[in-house]
Amino acid sequence: MKTPIKVVHLISLPAHYYAALYRELSRRPEIDLTVMFYSTASLNAYDAGFGRKVCWDVPLTDGYKSYIGSSAKVRTLFNPRANLQPNWDVLREVLRSRCDVVWAFGYTFVNTWVAAAAQFKGYRLLLRDDQTLLTERPRWKRALKHLTLPLLFRYVGGLYTGEENRRFFLHYGTPRRRLFRANHCVDNKALRARRLELEPRRREIRESFGIRDESPVVLFSGKLIDKKKPQLLLEAFEQLRRVLPCHLLFVGDGGLRRSLEDEVSRRGIPDVRWAGFLNQSRIAEAYVAGDIFVLPSAYEETWGLVVNEAMNFALPIVVSDKVGCGPDLVRDGYNGFVFRSGDVEGLRSALAALVASDALRKEYGAHSAALVQEYSVEACADQLVKAFLTVAATPGQRW
Repeated sequence: MKTPIKVVHLISLPAHYYAALYRELSRRPEIDLTVMFYSTASLNAYDAGFGRKVCWDVPLTDGYKSYIGSSAKVRTLFNPRANLQPNWDVLREVLRSRCDVVWAFGYTFVNTWVAAAAQFKGYRLLLRDDQTLLTERPRWKRALKHLTLPLLFRYVGGLYTGEENRRFFLHYGTPRRRLFRANHCVDNKALRARRLELEPRRREIRESFGIRDESPVVLFSGKLIDKKKPQLLLEAFEQLRRVLPCHLLFVGDGGLRRSLEDEVSRRGIPDVRWAGFLNQSRIAEAYVAGDIFVLPSAYEETWGLVVNEAMNFALPIVVSDKVGCGPDLVRDGYNGFVFRSGDVEGLRSALAALVASDALRKEYGAHSAALVQEYSVEACADQLVKAFLTVAATPGQRW
């Protein structure tokens, strides 16, 4: 048996979305994976953007090898200045590891740039960054990126998460031969198991959210912040609710919640429910209660992993054309609809078609459940291992 290649993964902090992928990669005999974190903020209660401190109720570092240096225990994140502070203990450990491949997440971290500059030590660097070109940036920022990003992208490989992300890498100079697909994924197996467990209790679960009839439930799950555009969804729902019986269930919290609640009260919009923040052990309940999933984001929605989650519960999907996963996961007129960002009438029309037809919801939902199987943890691990083996086979060669 061949000796496994050594892979070091550099990432900001432990995240529930990635833990299952790390565990799967750790089971692959071809590689020897160590995950190195810049911060441990997410292992305790921290501000995750929901307008309150959150402590995840699932294990984040179990089942795989990780390195947590002294710098990670004191470093905070979600401050752009923090990205410019190198974790020297982590970087020294990378060099000591004598690894074959460094897999870094995020070009904005100075750690990534230092690791790229140190490739003369004998490893190859693969960069995973889920940015897209969908959000219009100020002219000065676009100019700065055109000056700086090619300096990095021309000398590393790119792990792209989807079609919009692939366009981003190509736009800033990554050679096509050094681009490798690594689908954004969630733990499909675990989610589908929860679906089977909870579906017999669907009526009871809906009642727990205040939904006491069989009218379709339009579901939103995420932070109640401007970029997600929950206010646009509320406006579309108000128009729809005038002609069709349905419910709107907001799952999540954030800075806009109070103003949204005030708007519902002021305008007398019926059948709007608020679940608040649901941790990982309970989020499946919301998907089981729902009938249609909506992500109406207008900017900086580089993917939208909640869409992956919802598809595992056989829900039809409605997203704006600024949601990064759209070209990959939402086939307009097949498993959902894509509407023009900010177009309340377009959103209302898409919701109306689904609310009005139980048969259409079931058909589109079945298509969602089939499509998302290609975006499993196992499939992503296959893609990553293939990329690692490919680049590790070219040491010392110009690539």
